[in-house]
Amino acid sequence: MDTRKVLEMGGGTVMISLPKGWAKKNGIVRGSSVAVEEVSARRLMVKPLGGGERGEDEQVVIEYPAESPSQVANDITGAYLMGSNSILVQGSQVISREDRSRLKGAVTRLVGLEIVDEDAKRMTLQFLPDPAVLDPEKIVRRMASLIGGMLRDSAEGAKHDRALLALVGERDDEVDRLYFLLVRTIRTATIDPEVAERYGLAPIECLDYRVLASYLESLGDAITDFAKRASGEAFGQEVVAHLVRFLDTLEKMAEVAVSSFLSRRRVKPARTHAEVEAMRERLGELSKGMVGIKGASTGTMVDLLALLERVASIIADVSDLALPTYQFRRG
Repeated sequence: MDTRKVLEMGGGTVMISLPKGWAKKNGIVRGSSVAVEEVSARRLMVKPLGGGERGEDEQVVIEYPAESPSQVANDITGAYLMGSNSILVQGSQVISREDRSRLKGAVTRLVGLEIVDEDAKRMTLQFLPDPAVLDPEKIVRRMASLIGGMLRDSAEGAKHDRALLALVGERDDEVDRLYFLLVRTIRTATIDPEVAERYGLAPIECLDYRVLASYLESLGDAITDFAKRASGEAFGQEVVAHLVRFLDTLEKMAEVAVSSFLSRRRVKPARTHAEVEAMRERLGELSKGMVGIKGASTGTMVDLLALLERVASIIADVSDLALPTYQFRRG
């Protein structure tokens, strides 16, 4: 930590000097103006007027070809998650048609990243964000909405429309895209106090959002695994009825848990946490009654129940995540 001695001028005005390196990097010279914003009772934010967003002045260069065909695509994803706004894939040789297709597929998974220029040996990517899309709470709500739809499609697919089970994986692809966007957004807020202030997030809340992103991505994967396992089975009516009740309860659990996290500043999460735990107990009772039901093999039911209980466990983790902030603020 760099400490500065406070000096006093006539009339009671106090002042400190700015770090020389920071001033030079941001073009601050004698006569320049800076903005000073009170972030909290004990924190001030000093920033240059007219400065660009973090990362706008730096371009990440990724060399092509790499050690493996997937390495360049992985490097693009890594640069995106690290907050880079401009990425250049620079080839020492012509980018093959197969590799170009692979790279474009990687780009489509990353929300806001667009190909703005390309030729035989180069591909320039630019992050073109819509400010309304970058709000962490809105991203989480969209992910939660998709997960709810995946659970509903799984229930409908188990009942009568097997084609809906195939759509679950497509929805999970969109959950993954939003996961990458949320990780990028939260990482930027973590390293840039100005961005965190714009989103109204304290440092501990940035960490919580990052953990939440991982939970929601895992939820999508678990529901997709269930849909794939269930798609090849023919169930009797009693089995279907139990599965639908289980999936309906999971959908309600997920809605309550995410809402609890997002509203933890305004309401007592302990109340909704107890509601999630009560639903989880009901799921335990459903599980006991499902094994051995006529219309499905024991092995199949054990596999499906294990996947559904994994979903329930992740939802409970989301609910747990809402508790610390409330308890901390109370203390």
